[in-house]
Amino acid sequence: MFTKTKVIKSFNRDLFLLMGEMFFRRLVMGFLEVVRTIYLFLVGFDPFQIGLILTIGTIISALDSLILGNLSDRYGRKPFILLGSITSTFRLVLYALSHEFWVIVIAQGIGAVGEGVGAGQPIVSGYIADKVEIKDYPRVFSTLAISNALSVTIGSLMAFLPAYFQVSLNLEEINSYILLFWIGAVLNSIAIVFSLKIEDTTIKRIKDKNAPPTNISWREIGKFCIIRSTDGLGIGLVMQLLPLYFFLRFGASSEDLAIFYALARLLSIPSYFFAPILGNKLGNVKCLIISRMLTGVIIGTFAMASSFPISIALFVTYRLLFEFAMPMRQAFSAGIVEPHKAGTLVGIGNSTRAFLQSLAPTIAGYLFELGSLSLPLFSGAILLTLNAIQYHMFYKNEE
Repeated sequence: MFTKTKVIKSFNRDLFLLMGEMFFRRLVMGFLEVVRTIYLFLVGFDPFQIGLILTIGTIISALDSLILGNLSDRYGRKPFILLGSITSTFRLVLYALSHEFWVIVIAQGIGAVGEGVGAGQPIVSGYIADKVEIKDYPRVFSTLAISNALSVTIGSLMAFLPAYFQVSLNLEEINSYILLFWIGAVLNSIAIVFSLKIEDTTIKRIKDKNAPPTNISWREIGKFCIIRSTDGLGIGLVMQLLPLYFFLRFGASSEDLAIFYALARLLSIPSYFFAPILGNKLGNVKCLIISRMLTGVIIGTFAMASSFPISIALFVTYRLLFEFAMPMRQAFSAGIVEPHKAGTLVGIGNSTRAFLQSLAPTIAGYLFELGSLSLPLFSGAILLTLNAIQYHMFYKNEE
């Protein structure tokens, strides 16, 4: 297990500021994951419309990863980190102000620019690659994963607030969600302050005439895009409408789900301490192969569960497996090319993933409309198992 001293040595002022910026934005993402689809259903949208709203946002996010990842390699990370904090705030303001379909679509599109809040996103990965030596990647990504998990745990618990507001403030159900969105806008505004204080160093390096070119081979791009695409479509079919799945199949409300979403993230925190050790011992690729295979099996079993308690237990298990692999995948992605190429490669890979993932909520919503709640889960399980095979085929000899 790595010590506190080693973790601190891997961090500098800017990485702590980045961690703070991500913390507040992940608070918001924590409760949005739980309440968004249920809220949209309550204000009158059907599952297909909800899936379409999420699809449009994911397409914007794909373009964001493709374009902004490359631009951040050339012009610096800070402007685009700041942009994400600002657009995330605007999304929640629009959510709070209108229930109109196209306003919600626009809000989701604007907010998608700010989805790159995770350590595995191109801009953040590029920033870490600029600031950290390769040998410190596992510690840094695991530490950020712990911080993100804590913030998402708290954010997931915030999904309790609408029910609390209804009782304590005598608000109608819809208005109780709107108040939560305003609180989220304030939290994202705090993230903007952290973004403004971050110091960027990328511009100095890119302006150096002796800086190496950022060209990446088609072979590198192709392999990385394939594994990210399969992962994106598979996990998108499972995750994006999952709260709505619980709501439609078991009648579970956002306050019912809040504790279990929070529990899944909280339980993942101890695993992040062991991820660097396991990654160094077995290799990130082997760990990813095992975790993806097990995740596919658990989700396939989850799709067949007929009771809410069993479904929840399997849900928490699959989330633990998925989250445990997160820092290893991020370290793997940042380390397969030179640091000056990291933003570009991760941006291309994430945009490809997001384009495929953008199809998932619309497909799942359409299947929900047809009464097939489990088929998206089965399909996602198959794709994640295939993803494990792809890691083995493409990268088994590259560690």
